[in-house]
Amino acid sequence: MALIGKIRNNSWLLILTLGVALAAFIIMDMTSADQMGGGPQTMSIGTIAGEEIDWRDFQRAEDILYSGTGTDMYERREILWDFFVDMTMLENKSDRMGLGVGDLEMEELQYGNNLSPVVVQRFMNPQTGQVDRNQLNEIRDGMATRSLDPNLMQFWRFQQREIKTDRLQAKIEAMVRKGLYTPNFKAESLEFDKGTTVSFDYVNIPFSVIPDGDVEVSDSDLRDYLRDNRRQYERKEESRRVGYVTFEVLPTSEDSSLLFNTISELKNEFEVTRDDSLFTDMNYGYFDVAYYTEDQLPVEYADRLFNMEKGQVTDPFIHDGNFTLLKLVDKKMVPDSVRSRHILRPATDPVGMTRERAFLDSLKTLIETGVQTFDSLAIHHGTDATSADGGDLGYTTPGEMVAPFNDHIFYKAEPGDLHIITTQFGLHLVEVTDRIFSSESEGVRYAAIEEAIVPSEETQNIMYEEVLGFIAENRSVEDLQRSADENPALSFNTSNRLERNDYSIQGLGANTTSRDIVRWAFSRSARVGNVSPEIYAYQHPEHYFTDKYLVVGLSEIEEAGLPSVSSVRNQIQPLVLNKKKGEKIKAEIEGMNLPDIASRYNQSVSQAFDVNLGDGFISGIGNEPAVIGALKALDAGEQSSPIIGNSGVFSIRVSNKTEPPVVNITGQVRRQISREKQDQVSTRLMESLRDNISIEDQRHRLY
Repeated sequence: MALIGKIRNNSWLLILTLGVALAAFIIMDMTSADQMGGGPQTMSIGTIAGEEIDWRDFQRAEDILYSGTGTDMYERREILWDFFVDMTMLENKSDRMGLGVGDLEMEELQYGNNLSPVVVQRFMNPQTGQVDRNQLNEIRDGMATRSLDPNLMQFWRFQQREIKTDRLQAKIEAMVRKGLYTPNFKAESLEFDKGTTVSFDYVNIPFSVIPDGDVEVSDSDLRDYLRDNRRQYERKEESRRVGYVTFEVLPTSEDSSLLFNTISELKNEFEVTRDDSLFTDMNYGYFDVAYYTEDQLPVEYADRLFNMEKGQVTDPFIHDGNFTLLKLVDKKMVPDSVRSRHILRPATDPVGMTRERAFLDSLKTLIETGVQTFDSLAIHHGTDATSADGGDLGYTTPGEMVAPFNDHIFYKAEPGDLHIITTQFGLHLVEVTDRIFSSESEGVRYAAIEEAIVPSEETQNIMYEEVLGFIAENRSVEDLQRSADENPALSFNTSNRLERNDYSIQGLGANTTSRDIVRWAFSRSARVGNVSPEIYAYQHPEHYFTDKYLVVGLSEIEEAGLPSVSSVRNQIQPLVLNKKKGEKIKAEIEGMNLPDIASRYNQSVSQAFDVNLGDGFISGIGNEPAVIGALKALDAGEQSSPIIGNSGVFSIRVSNKTEPPVVNITGQVRRQISREKQDQVSTRLMESLRDNISIEDQRHRLY
């Protein structure tokens, strides 16, 4: 049990029995029919490289890794799905390549001297930067004797799959890195470019010199552009858009009046209470030990608090969407800096905290009775880098230390007093040795009670009834848009492109309601132009009331493959328009010299000096690969044909070109060039592997 106590003190190993028990109950319920011959043996949520992913395995993994963590439900399922894809894909690839992770290797990765990054990340002590070897040894013994807590045993077994996946990925990446080779001609070409500098004159004619109306862009032009840039625009999955009308739920004057009266009734009790901390806790308020200077507070707070008497409470006022009461608890001069010293004793569990507190209390007695000095005890018993200096921390300004330490030395402690305080690093015996009041800033300590100005439940219900009437009268997307245009209080919006498993809608966030909208949009009953019969409610993220209702219709369905011209017209039409303008300009200036070109379009001839052809970027021009390519081919004194670039049409004339007389390719140069490509393997290999396997994601059937 001591081991489990240690592990539960680490937030990354929150494995709650209730979560696992609930999952077991769900799984038992789902599989009971199977055991009696009443249903299928698996419930697939997808197929990866021909291998089905059982929902029960996926759900079990989610419960093992995330129960009790508070991680967003959809985010963690997305992360977990990506892991299942990588795990299945790598196992499939490694089997065919003859790669594996043997038992001895797995033992070394879990407990040995070459730990897996998965283990290091989860078991590293953030204070020491070291892995807790004792904990790993206890886990190994518990796994061997099957005496480990069942929850931890499940976690560790799943972690073994993570470790194996990570190791296989590392091996395949290493093979690809070792296989990368830079041939001589490529190395010579790159080094030649790096050693070549060019100075040139140029004219850049912006596309805007041609009015949009002088160029016609047809649907055929747009289709040709899509085909020519298929890789950039092709979609792997069907996508859909929804249109929606938003009904904001706002507090009425009656709601505000009721809330104002509620907080007003607290004012007298707030003034006479002797326990501000308890009172603010009971009334969802705010209170801490810090003293704030005028420039650290909102103007509405500072204007009131610095003109109040101790114990006085303000009348309710509005701040940041809340009715607010402030009470001045204390007012005093705040030091600009404090010098302090400490003796730190690390402790992470209750037993250790009790032991170290008793030890520090004995040191405190030795100092107070004059038997020992603070600095000598710090040298012998302190555990951090300041021990050699007698625990001296020097002068610090507000906010430099962690909050409990900072609040103690600046707002509670008096010079010479000894106190034991607790921080995330352990227990400290602390003494303030000096304070500096250079600016003589006055600070206030205050308590606050806030009442959010939110719509009442009645107001929310009234709005719901209004939306019901609206949805009954508007049964098409066209109706929604027309009604929103006619009512200034409403707005019609169109979503970003949504895929079947999405759970986030731009502007509406990632949440259950957004997921419900996506699920409806991909349901069998959804038709383009139709309105969902459901009213979708979104909650306020802090105060948890319904702050808006949505009426949603299906605006568009885009099949997988190349998108339709209409769906991307706004995106690609400016690009095609510029291309056609560029062709028109190019035809007009073909064969002309630079001064004549500049004069014709009211532009100027500019110069660029000592441009290195290996950089790929030209100062004053930007990223223009076509210009770089032309510079490589031109000799001094030559002028290029017109070049259609990213920002306009260029005509360039080389004034000077300096090339390296000899290019020497050493092993070091070749390795450096290869290393640049090798560094991209870890980010691009997995993406490439995913693109080349069959993945059928069917999570939408269950989530």
